[in-house]
Amino acid sequence: MSDAASLDKEMENLQKKFASMQKRIERSLKIQHNRCIPIDRLSDEIITEILQYEIDDAGDHWSFKDFPLFPTYSICTRWRQVAIGSPSLWTRISLPCPPRLFRLIRDRSRSNQLKVFVSNASAPDPIETVSLGESLRQLVPRISKLRVFWDWFPNRLDMIGFDTLLSMHVDQREFSALREIDLTDIFTDDPECDPIGLNAPALRKLIFDGLPSFIARPIPSLLDLQYKTCGFDIKEILNLLSYHPQLHSCSLINTGSRGDFKDHHSIVSLNSLQNLVLDNLHVSGMEILLANLTLPASARLTLGTYVHDHDHDLFEKFIGPYLSNSDELKVTSDKKKIIYSMTYKSRGAITIAHRAGDGLLPTLAKCPTDLSLIDIQHSILPPVSDLIQAFTLWSKIAHIRVCTEELQFENLLTALEETPAIVCPLLRILDCTGTEFSGLRMKSFLDFRESKGARIQTLKFTRGFAHSGVDELVSSTTAIIQLDPVEVEESAEYS
Repeated sequence: MSDAASLDKEMENLQKKFASMQKRIERSLKIQHNRCIPIDRLSDEIITEILQYEIDDAGDHWSFKDFPLFPTYSICTRWRQVAIGSPSLWTRISLPCPPRLFRLIRDRSRSNQLKVFVSNASAPDPIETVSLGESLRQLVPRISKLRVFWDWFPNRLDMIGFDTLLSMHVDQREFSALREIDLTDIFTDDPECDPIGLNAPALRKLIFDGLPSFIARPIPSLLDLQYKTCGFDIKEILNLLSYHPQLHSCSLINTGSRGDFKDHHSIVSLNSLQNLVLDNLHVSGMEILLANLTLPASARLTLGTYVHDHDHDLFEKFIGPYLSNSDELKVTSDKKKIIYSMTYKSRGAITIAHRAGDGLLPTLAKCPTDLSLIDIQHSILPPVSDLIQAFTLWSKIAHIRVCTEELQFENLLTALEETPAIVCPLLRILDCTGTEFSGLRMKSFLDFRESKGARIQTLKFTRGFAHSGVDELVSSTTAIIQLDPVEVEESAEYS
């Protein structure tokens, strides 16, 4: 080799050494710089909390195809090391899972309890049920929360059911840590199928969507039972509840009753119940069902009812007893239902969401009550004559809160000006935030009430929503509270 070639080779080696040295110096300077910035002064515990917050903020609806590893785990070398050394950050796993990733999460989570999501719809290709089953079997003793979505695919006739997967790979192995399961089974279509074999002696919460026969009864440890959809009749609901007298919370979303219940059924006592949700039952069926239940007075009830077009009187008869003892009533609506929320001094709150065919508020004028506060958030109010009749009977009302259309609001004011007897003589607070109105019309109303010895002490409304005569309104003897639109929105969120 010539001297020139040897010199070129030596120069090339020196350049490589200098480049390598430059990278080490730059890396060292970067590390020193990072140590000088505030974020690097955070303790490992605080970094772990930050990473844990991101995981918790993601909620339970996730899978590795969407979010395999959280990017913040690799913000820098130190954060990555903290993440790797924190088992609590590796406690969620979605199955099926690539083998290397499965082993990594299994091992990094150490002995911590796990939240596991199992689905046969996680990939376009057929899943390896053997691999899935064996992975699930390894995790069984450590699973505290299990979410399952098991679908049926017409082009995958070799797919087995989730119950078969369990019997083949898990058998009677004990889910000793399992506290909650959320199971959606679309695969099983046999209403006479055997219940799923799940050995979970500590199970506290069951959320289920599928055929009722798929779930074993009873589950002695269960405290929270939720059926997302069920086609129960009244007898089947009572039978289900009779198996679980220990429940604290129960939610049944019915897809339609299969006939009226006319046979005798022994009373079902749920003496520990705190919250009961029964949705989509005909009023007559709901009435029969509740008559066959014994509940604590403190239990909160959320009831979803409907009637046929010719049966509106049934609903008034149904809601009457609940309304008569209430202290406060709130009436709101969505696209399909009118929602009546009632609170009491001596019992738990009751909410009745009624599916009204015509979209109008049914008159409640026939329901006498000791209401002290009524809150109506609805675009259409009952006719003036019905309002007069209702508010005449509801003589103890001291606070009215209303959000409606301007013309409807004026009808309410007209009803409250009825003579000779003063309607709502104890009324002291009128809250119409969110409702546009004429200041002149309101001033006339306030003057009338004051002339009759029933002065409105406080008027609340949204700033900018009063027009025509606002200055005269402010000069009245009533205390005026104007809220900015943002304050109104915040108040609505917490009401």
